[in-house]
Formats: sequence, structure tokens, C-alpha cells
Amino acid sequence: MNLGALRRLGRDPKELAWPPFSWLSSGRAPRCLVVFAHQDDETIGLGARIGRLDPIEVVHLTDGAPRDPRFMPAELAGAGRERYAAIRREEVARALAVAHVPEARLRCLGAVDQEAIEEAPSLTRKLLDLIVRTRPEVVITHPYEGGHPDHDAAALAVHAAAALAVVNGGAAPLIFEAASYHAARGHFVAGEFIPYPGVPEIALRLSPEEAARKRAMLGCFVSQKETLAPFGAEVERFRPAPPYDFRRPPHEGTLNYERIGFPIDGARWRKLAMKSLTLLGLGRERCV
Repeated sequence: MNLGALRRLGRDPKELAWPPFSWLSSGRAPRCLVVFAHQDDETIGLGARIGRLDPIEVVHLTDGAPRDPRFMPAELAGAGRERYAAIRREEVARALAVAHVPEARLRCLGAVDQEAIEEAPSLTRKLLDLIVRTRPEVVITHPYEGGHPDHDAAALAVHAAAALAVVNGGAAPLIFEAASYHAARGHFVAGEFIPYPGVPEIALRLSPEEAARKRAMLGCFVSQKETLAPFGAEVERFRPAPPYDFRRPPHEGTLNYERIGFPIDGARWRKLAMKSLTLLGLGRERCV
């Protein structure tokens, strides 16, 4: 649940005893779920601290393999979707082992890469079941920034699942975001958020040991070497999730995934997002 929703329910986030978010680097780690779109997003976003947080599960919405081989690494384009998905699973298992997160905590919800928004109602229900069963205090996920349609689908599904948990009479976790990438400035930007008024951010500079561990984790993703080239191991940024209006673009201008020619554009993504929220009974909510 985002900070605005907590305040509407009469709960001051200070009651959670976490700001200024020291739990990200020291003290008691809250019970958390890590929910990202692809096998490597978790390392990009919080590779330096995922082991310390000891997540209940690391959940990926997709298997990381698109239908169109043009969007696979050239050397694997002929391997087929199933083999490429298996490679990505093997890579993330090796990376998480570096951070002492066991492979048994990996969960893939099985959507096709680039198509998560098509399955948003089903993905949301699966996340809701997981939240109800495991009762996390925090879910760490993507921001809604137009970097990748699956990143935005993850944000939508997590926010919708948290809202449904409250509708059903349960407790919702606090949603936190790890910085990813976007094109809000008209060009690709990695490792920074699009600023959101009134929402605090924290930038954690990695120690030499943390940086070395994160570089080792990134190195496990051999198939993604070119994709991961822009991402460093110096700083990790986090923030509580703002209230998003998924009916509106995340920023003005061309979205990153529109720039690189994905099959879906922002207008169709938003149409599918609103259809999904309506099917989930959340269509009247301006912000989730």
C-alpha cells in the first residue's frame, strides 16, 4: 500500500517504525516479498541488499522470454523460447546464490516477456493469494515509469493486489520501489526515479564489499550482458510507492519501450490496464 492510502486509512507511516528506511541497510529487516518482471530486475534494483532482507520469496511475473526472437540475444535467437526461459532461470538462481538467497524461494508466475499486462488480472490474483498467505510487511517492486511494459504491469499488479487485500478485510503491505530505468528526459536513464512530489527517496551508496557482490551477481547474467551494460554497482535507490493513476502516461513524451519498438505502445497498455482494474473490481479507483 502506498503512503497516501495509508494516510486515508488513518495510519501514519511513522507507526511502522521504519522511516528513514534504515531497515534497508541495518536493524530489523521486515518480512518482505520481492516482485519484479524479469530474471535480473531484482539484481539491478537491490542486488546489494537482497540477501540482508532475506525475502520470503522472489517473484517474477514473466519467464523472461519473448515470443519474437528479435528481442532475444542474437546468439540465442535460434534456441527457442523455452530454452531461453530456462537459461534465464539458471542465471537468476546463480545470482541469488551469491547473495545467499536459496533457489527454493524463486517463484515465476509464467507470463510471456512483454505480455504481462495481457495477464494482469490473473497475475494480480496470484499476488493477492501470496500476500494473504505470507503476510509480508513490505513488497519491493518496480515504479510505473514506462521503462518496460512488464515493469509497469508489475507495478499495477502489486498495487491492485494490495488494494484488494484491504477490500477483502485484510492487511496490505507497504509498497516500496527500487529504481529501474525510464526515458522521461527524452533519453534512456538508468538507476534513477522520475521524481514524484512529496515522495521521499533514499540513495544508498554501496560499500566496496556490496559493490563487489553486486558486480558478481550481474556477471551471472551472461545472456543479458549487453542489456545490463548501462547499470553500475555504486548506488541503489528506493522510495515508498506513490499513488499511481494507471489511466495516465507515467510521463510526457515517448515512453522508453515505444522508443525501442516493442509490439505494445503506451495507449494500448493503459487500455489493458483499465480493463484489468475493471475486471478486478477496481475500475472506479482513480489512483491505486
